[in-house]
Amino acid sequence: MAEQPRLTGLLWLAKWFFLLSLFVLVVDIFCVFVLWSPNGARHLESVFQQEVALLNLQPSQVAFLVDVIQAFYEQVFVSTGIDGTLRQSGAETPATAHDFANALWPVLETAMIGLKLFALRVGILILTLPFLILITAVAMADGFVGWYLRRTGGERESGFIYHRAKRSLAWSFLLLWVVYLIPPVSMDPKYLLPPFLVASGVATRLHVAFFKKYL
Repeated sequence: MAEQPRLTGLLWLAKWFFLLSLFVLVVDIFCVFVLWSPNGARHLESVFQQEVALLNLQPSQVAFLVDVIQAFYEQVFVSTGIDGTLRQSGAETPATAHDFANALWPVLETAMIGLKLFALRVGILILTLPFLILITAVAMADGFVGWYLRRTGGERESGFIYHRAKRSLAWSFLLLWVVYLIPPVSMDPKYLLPPFLVASGVATRLHVAFFKKYL
């Protein structure tokens, strides 16, 4: 039986991002209905408001984050028909429709608030991309210099370091997603993101410096 090809690159990241999104929803529902009951949704909303206050963003950045949150909402709730179904059930007179909406509303409210928090953090990661690109460019330049000096100086080749750096780079992004995107607690990205940026820079530098033509 032929072995199925492994996902790599952007497909690998997309797969883990989708799975992470589902896990975030499960964690939010657990916290709202188990840990923070009976005012779980209100507590989750306060977490969102506290994180917005911690960001202290410029108006242009706020507008960008609002667009990101709106885009997430449209993809998850509007395009799937959930938003329209809720509006329709709320407008209908039969008691069964109202009972259905009332029974489903606590879970959907949790999903909506959790989606806002998740989209906010994804937007912050997008705003961090220029810094990531700058650090990556500097690390690649420094790594290339190290690679050139090592090749011309006849130093030892190390495929081990190259492969470990390559894997560390991918897993550092996954770890960032887990630490920053999952916990439904307010976090200040100014203290959380820089260590990951530095770690990605170090991994990129080693990845380039120990690149071998034949691996």
